[in-house]
Amino acid sequence: MSLLQCLLVCVLCSCFAATAKVPNIVFVLVDDWGFADVGFRNPAISSPNFDQLAKTGLVLNRHYVFKYCSPSRASFLTGRWPHHAHQWNPLMDNMIGTNLNMTMLPAKLKAANYATHMVGKWHLGFFDPRYLPINRGFDTSTGFLGGGEDHMNEKSGCSIDYWKNNAPDPRNGTYDAYNYRDDLTDVMNNHNADNPLFFYLPLHNVHTPLQAPKEWLDIYPANSTCEKRHILQAMVSVADNVTGHLVELLKKKGMWDNTIMVISADNGGAPCSGSNYPLKGCKSTFFEGGIRSLAFVNGGLLPESRRGQSTDGFIHIADWYTTFCKLAGVDPDDSGTGKFPVDGLDVWPIITGENEKTQHEEIVLAYNFNHSHPEQGALIMGNYKLIVGPQGYGCDSLMWSPLDYPCNDGSKGPDCDPYCLYDIINDPTEKKELSKENPEMLKKLLDRYNSFSKEPRDMQDQGYHSAESLPTDRNACDYMKANGGYWRPWKNL
Repeated sequence: MSLLQCLLVCVLCSCFAATAKVPNIVFVLVDDWGFADVGFRNPAISSPNFDQLAKTGLVLNRHYVFKYCSPSRASFLTGRWPHHAHQWNPLMDNMIGTNLNMTMLPAKLKAANYATHMVGKWHLGFFDPRYLPINRGFDTSTGFLGGGEDHMNEKSGCSIDYWKNNAPDPRNGTYDAYNYRDDLTDVMNNHNADNPLFFYLPLHNVHTPLQAPKEWLDIYPANSTCEKRHILQAMVSVADNVTGHLVELLKKKGMWDNTIMVISADNGGAPCSGSNYPLKGCKSTFFEGGIRSLAFVNGGLLPESRRGQSTDGFIHIADWYTTFCKLAGVDPDDSGTGKFPVDGLDVWPIITGENEKTQHEEIVLAYNFNHSHPEQGALIMGNYKLIVGPQGYGCDSLMWSPLDYPCNDGSKGPDCDPYCLYDIINDPTEKKELSKENPEMLKKLLDRYNSFSKEPRDMQDQGYHSAESLPTDRNACDYMKANGGYWRPWKNL
C-alpha cells in the first residue's frame, strides 16, 4: 500500500470515529414491582407498553437486585455489590448517603459528553448538599429525595418531599407519576438529539402507600376480596403509561434507533400486595421472589436476533455500571482510597447473544447486615444459593405467591435460621432445601461467605451495620418546619 493510500485510510477511519455516536442510555426502575405484576405474565394486569417492550425486546430471566429499595439504587449507580456500597434504607432524618468517594454513573458518563438527567425517587441521602443528585453527576433532577412518600401530596412524615435541582419544587398535590411524566417531557423537549443522553427514571410506583388516580382504578373491576391488588394493578398501569410516553418521545426525537433501554424492578413485589409468582418470598427476603427482579431490555441498539427472546444469563444490577461505561467508551475503573473497587462486569455479550455464559463466578447479594433479623446475607455460586439468617416476618415472606395475589397467606416453606441452601437452576422456585443433603456444597458457600469478614469492616456499609446504627438528627423536622415545610439538606459538613 502506498503512502497516499495509507493516509487516505487513516483519514477515513478518523472521519468514521468522529461521526460514530455513543448510544443513548435509558434506565427505568419500577419500585416494588412483583415478578408477575405485568401483563405478559399476568393477564389480569393492563400494561400494553411494558408488554410490547418485552415482546419485541429481550427478557432477563435472572436479573438480581437487593431485597429492598436504596441498596439496589446504590449498586446500579456505583457498580458495587450492596455490602460494598450500602445495605441500609436511609430514613428522612438519617445523616447518611452513598459514599462520596464513589464516582456515580452519571458523573462517569459526563466524560463522554453525555447529558445526564434524573426524574423520580433518589433515596441515596440528602442531609448534606453534596449528596444531592445534582452534585453526583446529574445535570438536572426532579422528584423525591427519600422513599415512601404519599403519591397524592408528596408528604413524607413531617414535611413535603419534592425537589428540583437545588431547591424545593412547589408542585405538590398532583399524583407523583403525573409530575414525572411532565418532567420527562420537559427534559426530552429541551434535549439536543445530537448529544448522547443518559436518562434515569426511578419511578415511585408501585411502592406503598398504595394509591392510584380514579381514572386508572376504573379500568379494573373492583376486587372485593383484595383492595390492595386492585390499587396495585392500577399503579402498574400508570407506570406503564409513563414509560410508554418516554419511548414515544425518544422515537419522536429520532433517538430510539441509537438507544439502549433497560427496565427493571428494584426488588420483588412487596408483602401482602405484590405477586412474585411462581417464585418464593417477597420484598425484604433473599428468596428468589425478593431479589430476582422483573427486567427486560429494548431500544434500537438491541440486535434483531435478540428480539422476542429471553436469556438465563446471570446479571446483577451493579453490572450496568460497567456495561454502560464501556458502551460509552469510558473506563469503568473507580478504584481509590476509602472505597471498594467496582464489582460489576460488562454484560453486553449476554445482551447481544455473543456469549450467554454467566460472567460472574459469584454474585454477592448481601453480607452480614442486621435489618429486622440479625446478620442476614446471601450468596450465589454456580447453581447454588446460600441464604443466611431468618427471612420470615409475617404475611407472605415464606410463601410461594399465587399468580393474582389473594391477600392472605398461602403455603409456606421453611425459614433459613441459621441458613438455607438451594439449587436455583434445577429448583428455581426453591421447593427443596439442601443444607442437610449436600453438606459439602453448604460448607463451600459458607466458607466463601465468611471470607468477607476479612474485608475492612469499617468500609462495608460505610461502617454502619444495622438500621439502628445510622446517625439520626431528631431535630431535622423542626428545621424543615422552620424552612418552608419541605425536606431539604440541613447539614453542611
